[in-house]
Amino acid sequence: MGSYDNPNATVRREANAQERAGGGATTEYAKFFSFQKMKLIKAHALVMVAGTNAGHGLDVYNGTTSVGTIALGTAAAGSTASSGALDSAVAALGAVSVKTLVDATGVAIVNYEYEVEPDAVLS
Repeated sequence: MGSYDNPNATVRREANAQERAGGGATTEYAKFFSFQKMKLIKAHALVMVAGTNAGHGLDVYNGTTSVGTIALGTAAAGSTASSGALDSAVAALGAVSVKTLVDATGVAIVNYEYEVEPDAVLS
């Protein structure tokens, strides 16, 4: 990444997928991808509609691999929750997304916290 005075070391980046995540467990929601490599640091969720199952949450994916979860349970609308530290390397144009766990009622908006990993790809 370079030295600590490099903007990539001092700026926290985030991407809001601008999509409501909630419904079927096999359906992919809140998909986001970057044109360059990145490291997915954490995923955060804002509850829009409360889940009805204590096991409700979101499974976070790097491509087709699950890298973590966000536990939401029956948290009320307006509540927030985050995954644990993910520190998952995402390839250039690799996608991150979420899938609903056991509850098809709850809905959340997802925000991805990431760090740019400079590479040799030029636009």
